[in-house]
Amino acid sequence: MPPRSPFPMFSSGSDSRVALLQGLMIGAIVVGTLYIAREVLLPLTLAILLSFVLTPLLLLVRKVKVPRVLAVIIVVTLAFAIIFGLGWMMSQQASQLAGDLPRYQHVLAEKIATLRKSAASSSTLEKAAGALKGIEDELNQSSAPPAPSAAPGPSLEDKNPTKPIPVQITKPEPRAFEILQSVLGKVLPPLATAGIVILFVIFILLQREDLRDRLVRLMGASDMQRATATMNDAATRLSGYFLRQVLINSAYGVFIAFGLWAIGIPSPMVWGILAMLMRFVPYVGPFIAAAPPVLLGAVVDPGWTMMLLTGGLFLGSELIMGQVVEPLVYGHGTGLSPIAVILSTVFWTWLWGPLGLLLAMPLTVCLVVLGRHVEGLNFLEVLLGDKPALTPAQSFYQRALTGDSAEATYQAELCLKEGRPLVDYLDEVALGGLKLAERDAERGSLDAENLEAIDATVDEMMDNLTDFEPRRWFRKVRTEVEVEVEEAPGGLASLADLEEEDVDQLPMLEGALAPGWEAQDAVLCVGGRTPLDEAAASMLAGALQRQGLKARSLPSDAISASHIVSLEASKTKLVCLSYFGANANAAHVRYLVRRLRRILPQGATVLVGFWADEGGGAALKSLEATAEADAYATTLKEAARFCIDAARSHEPEKSEAPAKGDAATKDDKAPKDAKAPPAKGEKPAKDEKAPARVA
Repeated sequence: MPPRSPFPMFSSGSDSRVALLQGLMIGAIVVGTLYIAREVLLPLTLAILLSFVLTPLLLLVRKVKVPRVLAVIIVVTLAFAIIFGLGWMMSQQASQLAGDLPRYQHVLAEKIATLRKSAASSSTLEKAAGALKGIEDELNQSSAPPAPSAAPGPSLEDKNPTKPIPVQITKPEPRAFEILQSVLGKVLPPLATAGIVILFVIFILLQREDLRDRLVRLMGASDMQRATATMNDAATRLSGYFLRQVLINSAYGVFIAFGLWAIGIPSPMVWGILAMLMRFVPYVGPFIAAAPPVLLGAVVDPGWTMMLLTGGLFLGSELIMGQVVEPLVYGHGTGLSPIAVILSTVFWTWLWGPLGLLLAMPLTVCLVVLGRHVEGLNFLEVLLGDKPALTPAQSFYQRALTGDSAEATYQAELCLKEGRPLVDYLDEVALGGLKLAERDAERGSLDAENLEAIDATVDEMMDNLTDFEPRRWFRKVRTEVEVEVEEAPGGLASLADLEEEDVDQLPMLEGALAPGWEAQDAVLCVGGRTPLDEAAASMLAGALQRQGLKARSLPSDAISASHIVSLEASKTKLVCLSYFGANANAAHVRYLVRRLRRILPQGATVLVGFWADEGGGAALKSLEATAEADAYATTLKEAARFCIDAARSHEPEKSEAPAKGDAATKDDKAPKDAKAPPAKGEKPAKDEKAPARVA
């Protein structure tokens, strides 16, 4: 047998390797095209993003019956007038600042001199400098080459150096054509880019419906309703998100400009526009925008007050924006993971330079939305989105497979801290993960060692959760204050719907157990055949213990023919047999139920937990018809509820007095639907009630 490759993607079939190589080649071609064609793609990208921002304004103008062409001209003219106006003001203020900087040179020199004096007067710094100087001298002495022996050399008089001739390079006066060429070489490229952007924006807004129809055709014309709804939803959300982002960042820039003007920082308009632009850069953008005005405050003010006030202004405004304003406007967020934001910022900056730095966040948001709606681009959402890569059940299965009981316990504790019952987590996540493991085991992907590792991980997790009680000191206050979070119209994280379910709590039985149920091992949860069955039995036992029942889990060997005799002296009231779909053989379960009835005390109940997908279907019906158990459950919550009801059903009930002629016996307290177990070798009567199906 050839050795297994440590890289499964390269050891798979030839088709998989070819697909992988094709994907890598396509990725390299796309990146190369983006870099080579950046002169064209940059204006097109800017135009697309600006069209998203201007679309809500265009629709607003169109509502007042303005013709399409005129509405587009009005919106585009207004937008670029604002952009060019801000650029002109920024250039004017920057020129004025450049002329005023020499006046602040002496203030900066005085502060540097003051810092040097304070550093020189510090005894600690003097000692550190002396120690470093001594180390440097020691290193120089040890590494210095030996001094050469004294030899007579040529005297200075013997040398006759030639005197250097001064050379002066004069540049001829530039001609008028050269001056014009130099000026146009600096002015024309930005103007050409702006013209291309304006042209693209106009045509995108004019042909908006036609472009949407073409994208719908690319997404799949076979399902027109879904493609149209998806495209409209994505376009609406992107337009709203980008417009809100522009408005919020503009308000932030205005606030910073007014704050710097009040503090006394020169050219506050320049720094306000810079702050507005750098807000598009996540994480580091606000700090980059804050650096120049903070340094300018240190240069302008002889003291340190202006610098500290400027730093406090940026820090306080960023905290307010990040923690208050943006959550209220964007709802759950942008739908991007933090690592995706950082990587996309680095990638687009490397690819397109400073403009790529500003466009990184909007471009990444567009890619995630495309990956969420276009089937062929789903990998983009997996790579860049903030949704977990694995479902909770898959995540639990992965941790159980690697034996990471600590992480599995942490996931369960998070569920309990959120106020959900443990049995719900076990049903939806843990049992779902075991079902995935059962499928892999059925097709031979898991060996006995893997199954034992999963069982051991589940046992450790349930043992860790035995005494865990979540602290909910502020839960009541938070529940009263919190409003149900609903995604804002411009947010993007709610493109996948979130459903809230009512919490169905199981009752606690502390101090309310019926006679006979206080004994140890009143409930036994037994794995049917495999370690996965035993893991499910351990979870059920842990859930029952949490509700106040005396429950214990046993391995499948405990009910084998050689070990089942040990249960004869027990005071067990209920036995739950745990089976997954592929392991529940009706004949095996039937003989095991009969064996248990011969060993267990009279009146003990046998429950079969059949953990199968979609409730078991035909397999469950076949099991109910032939297995001869008292009840059947398909979820841990159903099984736990049946056990709790059974523990209460033996309590005396306030029932009507028996009719005349009816003799009251001790068995009158038993529930009406209870049935006595058949004697040894005796078959159940035909008119016997059907086994209970726990709902």
